[in-house]
Formats: sequence, structure tokens, C-alpha cells
Amino acid sequence: MSRKRLTKYSSKNETFLQQFFSCIPPEVAATFTDAQLTELQKVFKERVSKRHAVDIRLSIPFIKKHFYLVFLLGKEKRSQQNAKDTIFTPVNNILLIRYCLVLITFLLAALYIVEMVLKINTFPYNQIQESVKYLRDIFSI
Repeated sequence: MSRKRLTKYSSKNETFLQQFFSCIPPEVAATFTDAQLTELQKVFKERVSKRHAVDIRLSIPFIKKHFYLVFLLGKEKRSQQNAKDTIFTPVNNILLIRYCLVLITFLLAALYIVEMVLKINTFPYNQIQESVKYLRDIFSI
């Protein structure tokens, strides 16, 4: 691909093609036809232009490594079969359960802190003792 062809795309403010060409060697860039570049641009534009209602991306430092957490929420645009296959994988189920447990833990901790600050006693000690006694009677412990 000649320099003239590269500048033709950059003069049109096509940032995708500028970034694409900056990531590959010039001799490889010279082998792409206009039709190939147009199709590549369509595919990547579709992937990049997807917006989500909620897009939370966190980087979590842990000892000497960094991990990232991504939470995306938006309208489902995949086919029904594809969506069904990816949701019910065992790994996703385990991660969902762990996420829910962590969320519940944080919510209960926040509730406890609010109760301490406001000096509210939601569960009086004698009520807890009565509940434990009731559970022991039910399960004969």
C-alpha cells in the first residue's frame, strides 16, 4: 500500500483505519484491498459501537498483579440459542453465585454499619436467643 493510499484514508478522518494501519507492518498493510478494508471497518465498527446501559470497568491491584472486573448491562442482541448456551455454563453459574454472595455480604455489612451509626437495634439479643431456641426445637439439635 503506498503512502498516498494511507494518507487517502487519514484525510477522511477514519480513525479506525489509522489505528489499524499503525498496528500492522507497512508491507502487510499494502496487501489489503479497498473491499477488504471496508469489510474490516464494518465488522469492527459494529463491535465498537455497541453501547451498554451500564458499563463498569475496574482494575483491582492484588499483591504484585492487577486484575480487572467488567460489569456490562444492556439489551440482548444475540440470537436466542447463542445467549442460552453462554448463560448456563457451569463456570458462569459458579461466578453468578459467588457474585450474589459477595453482594449480599456487602449489603448486610452496610446495613450493620448504618445500624451501629444510628444506634438502631434491629435484632435484639433476646430475639436472637428465641430464634435459636426455636430452630433447635425444630431440628432437635
